[in-house]
Amino acid sequence: MTTHLDLSTILSPLIEEFQPSSVLIVGETALACYKEQQDTRSQVLKTPFRLEQFANITSIDLAIVSEIVDTLPKSQAMEWLGLIRNCYTQHMIVICEIDAAVRQSWELADFLALGMQRVAMTHHHQIFSYAIENYQPNHDWLNSRHWANPENYDKYRW
Repeated sequence: MTTHLDLSTILSPLIEEFQPSSVLIVGETALACYKEQQDTRSQVLKTPFRLEQFANITSIDLAIVSEIVDTLPKSQAMEWLGLIRNCYTQHMIVICEIDAAVRQSWELADFLALGMQRVAMTHHHQIFSYAIENYQPNHDWLNSRHWANPENYDKYRW
């Protein structure tokens, strides 16, 4: 039970940061960690995971996901995480058991490829987050000053 308490103390500031008005809880660990904050605005998906469960899910502000990385084959788990991220939410917190991630051959690069950042670790779990606003940072060179050398207009024939 202390594992859920540890995860709950880590998740609370993340949840407050996103300030969700609606939450999708995926998996039993996520449900146990979110239990004291749960209200009527939350929707729940439990194992075993099936695509039919998405039929009644509406767009939400935050998804808290567990057990997908731990129980599904890696390719299927990546599809599920991508589906949740692309179609249902702009903010996601993923809890994965370290031993299960190693068994399924997940690496940090796999989570980074999904646009996630590792935000915390406990003895048994890793916690990753995804926020659309942090996905692609604005670079200094990405502006109209640096496009197509405007100082060369009318000087050369391209």
